Parts: sequence; C-alpha cells; structure tokens
Amino acid sequence: MTSLQSRLQSQFDIALRPPLGPLDGMAGPLARRLGAHAPLSSDDLAALSHLAIREAMITAHTDLVRQGDAAEGAFLILEGIACRYVQRASGARQILALLLPGDLCDPDLAHLERWDHGIATLSPCRVARVPQAAVEDLIAHHPAVALALRRSKLEAEARSRSWLTALGIGLAVERLVRLFFEILDRLHAVGLADRNEGPLPLTQVDLAECIGISTVHVNRVLQELRRAGLLELKGGRLRLLDRASLEAVAGE
Repeated sequence: MTSLQSRLQSQFDIALRPPLGPLDGMAGPLARRLGAHAPLSSDDLAALSHLAIREAMITAHTDLVRQGDAAEGAFLILEGIACRYVQRASGARQILALLLPGDLCDPDLAHLERWDHGIATLSPCRVARVPQAAVEDLIAHHPAVALALRRSKLEAEARSRSWLTALGIGLAVERLVRLFFEILDRLHAVGLADRNEGPLPLTQVDLAECIGISTVHVNRVLQELRRAGLLELKGGRLRLLDRASLEAVAGE
C-alpha cells in the first residue's frame, strides 16, 4: 500500500458507521441517479442505502488515487465535486471527467489491476469507500441496479465523446458554457440544483484544466459572458441569466 493509500485509509477508518441521510431511499443522489436509468424496487433502494460502509470528509484538491495505484474498491461521491484526471511529468493536468454526488467510481474495478488515471477532489467532498466485494454482490443480486449502472456508464461514455469533440473543434466559450450546463443539469438530476442556478465550488484553475485552456483565457471568457449579461458567478454559485442565448453560444 502506498503512503497516499495509507493516509487516506486512516481517514476512512475514522468513520465506520453506515452513511445517513443522503443515501436513504429515493432522496439519495445515488438512488436518484440510478433510478433515472432503471426502475428500482424497495429492495434495490435498501441495498443502495447500505452500500457505503466507510466515509470521510476529504479536503479540496486531494488525490483519492493516483495513476498506477492498485485498483482496490470503488469510491462513491456523496457531497462535493471530484474528478478523473491524467497528469504529465511536467505537472500539466487534464481533467477527463467530473464526479458529482451519486457517482460511483468504478464498479468495474475487478477488471483492472492498476488505475490508468487519477481521481482527486476539486472541492471539499464527502466520499465513501465501497469494497469491491460489496459492488460485486450488489450487481449479482440486484439486476435492476446492475442495468442502471451499465446505462449510467454508457451515459458517461457519451458525455466523454461529446467533450472530446468540444476539446477538438469547439471554441473556448463553447467549452466553458457546455461545462456549466453539464454541472447544473447533473446536479439538478439528483435534486441538488436548479437547471439555471446551483453551486459551482471550482477555481479558475479547475475550469481551465477541464476545458484545456489557460486560466487567463478562462478569466477572459468569464468576463465576456458577464458583460453580455448571460451569467453570474460569485461566492461559489453559478446563475445562468439567459439559458437560451447560452445554448446558442454552446451550439445546442
């Protein structure tokens, strides 16, 4: 076990109780997210509510796993925003995907020996560790949950293809607006935001690493959108003032 894994394990060992509140029934982000992909029974919901057995509050910009770490169990994001990323030897980092409340990463770990990317928090996060055996048991005994997890993964893959296209041919303003849409829409899907307003606890460095431009360019684009009266971003909250116009900017 690496020093990073040992340090994280000690944080999770502090809280061994089952998580309360956010995973109870359909009110939980995980149940809401999966329930959008397949009908879940009361037994399915009960299994989800007891899935995460260790949880901890993790500070912002903390690695949960690094590239090359042994694949041991999955992480469930309960609160906050985390990400998948790759980092070059130079220190430059590209964020591959955002992980929001209700995201279980990765239920397919049994097929990997090592992580081929890192996972890190971007904001303070409440994270649960899910043993691989618990994931496998859930999939084996709850086919509706297994189907929902599969469909959720397919949705994430489609989102990844969309981002790859935007990074390749989209303008910086298009990339940023699409990112804002994704965050608000995904938070809205689990009852944590409105489609036009919600929390955005990310720095301009985080935004730059998401959309592949410099922080200076991010600042310039934000100022342009503010001056145009299209959005407000302050105090860690994002408000879209004219979604229709922003959709035109994003090419939707």
